[in-house]
Amino acid sequence: MPFPLRVRPVDFDRLDERQQVVRTKMGPFGEDGASAMMRTFLNYPEFARSIGRIGTRVSLTSELSPRLAALAALRTAWLCDGEYVWVEVRAEARARGLTDAEIAAVADPSADGVLTSVESHVVEAVDELHATHYLSNEKWYRIARLGPNALVDLMTTYSFVLTLCVAANSMGVQLEPGTGWGLPRDAVRARPGPVVPQALPKRVFEVDYALLSPRQTEQANRMGRRGKPTTSKLQKAMMNYPEFLAAMAPFGKRAIDDTSLPVRVWQVACMRTVWLCDSEYLWAQHRKAGLKIGITDDDLRGVAEGRDAKALQDFDRVIVSAVDEMYHQYHISDENWEQFDRFGREGVTDLILVHGLYVLQSCIARSFGTTLEENTVGYVPDLEQFRDQQNATPPTQH
Repeated sequence: MPFPLRVRPVDFDRLDERQQVVRTKMGPFGEDGASAMMRTFLNYPEFARSIGRIGTRVSLTSELSPRLAALAALRTAWLCDGEYVWVEVRAEARARGLTDAEIAAVADPSADGVLTSVESHVVEAVDELHATHYLSNEKWYRIARLGPNALVDLMTTYSFVLTLCVAANSMGVQLEPGTGWGLPRDAVRARPGPVVPQALPKRVFEVDYALLSPRQTEQANRMGRRGKPTTSKLQKAMMNYPEFLAAMAPFGKRAIDDTSLPVRVWQVACMRTVWLCDSEYLWAQHRKAGLKIGITDDDLRGVAEGRDAKALQDFDRVIVSAVDEMYHQYHISDENWEQFDRFGREGVTDLILVHGLYVLQSCIARSFGTTLEENTVGYVPDLEQFRDQQNATPPTQH
């Protein structure tokens, strides 16, 4: 069932100056025949601009073949209750040669003999990312054979399409008449991923700055302080994939550097996301940053416990609740949506970007096996009770 309309598509004849600039940069996605989703996103021009380059990577320049990229996007939209996104990606998938039987097999991966072996691996890998934010050895090594950037392209596709689903659902982008899932939606869930090792294996090592390639050097120079040899282990590991970093730059810049969210709001949203994704590396990194701005360990105990925690301050409770809605329901409620109006036109979309970015970084950090930095503290034993409670609580459906 579609989500109710909350934000109407823009009228191209009534754009403000910034919207007009961003529309021009959107190329074919900003033309008169643009989809309802893209015209709705243009209500938030910085959001629309930030997703452009990563969308190009996912759709056009990914090292996943066009068919595999479409399969990954379809499975993500199916899992994330993104009916509008599903319809858009399905049309693209058909243009790439997928049959209706193959598209139906994405919704029901147990269908035997429809997808090839590698296609099934890609669909199952999306399930793993969705269920555990971690790729098993089988999926890691099978997909790595597709190209040097195939693994990060898969994780990028998953996180990007998830972000689109949350945004489109929350804005209530409406389907064209006669379109929709076209398939039964009974008991939609990702199949449980394999048991994740307690100590995640190290798969991607940090680059040696004395041995950077010209392309890596160029990208490091573009990244400012994040491209220096003093940067984090995760950034150094991602430097193995300079094309990925280049595609991510506008998305990450808006989500981190140019966000309209106050720093405490941003940090709490980040911390709740990485807690839900079980990324101890990112939790440790942002705990250290949070302490510097007055977020205490008691506050973080509340973030881990959830929206009903007594330790949460008033607006921290709103942030945790909104992140939980995005994570479990792929939709922000009316009550929480309105709370972010105080941060300006882009406040709520900046929240969506933070969530999408840190789902992606959690998948990367966990699958890479990035280890804690020196002088950081990961999960303390007292937090594990909240992990157990979280895993025992079934997600709420809209």
